[in-house]
Amino acid sequence: MQLLIVEDQPTELRIAAAVARDCGYPIIEARSSSAAAQQFLEKALEGVHPLPDAILLDLDLGHDSGFELLRFWHANPQTAKVPVIVWTILGEQYREICEMFKVSSYIDKGAGAAALREALGKLGQLAS
Repeated sequence: MQLLIVEDQPTELRIAAAVARDCGYPIIEARSSSAAAQQFLEKALEGVHPLPDAILLDLDLGHDSGFELLRFWHANPQTAKVPVIVWTILGEQYREICEMFKVSSYIDKGAGAAALREALGKLGQLAS
């Protein structure tokens, strides 16, 4: 199973990758911006490599916004089938917007790695 992590903070990326490996994602692609993640997905749509089995997305990417990737993901029927977990520090006020995009889970980073583990674990069970 392959996970695309879109995260600009190295510490948060290390935490997310460790949790993902524990949840059965042996292949982890990481991108630090929406544009780079979108390019990765575009290449997958071209057949260069497979689409990821799931996407873990931070909405606050410093100079960039995860909402840009959500728009791209949601607009394409092939990518829209890929489950997205939003893992962000932006807070609850963005949960409703993410639900409109039909993300699989919305997790506040303040909930810690346990909440991320639970969401990734549920996705892994659904894929099995």
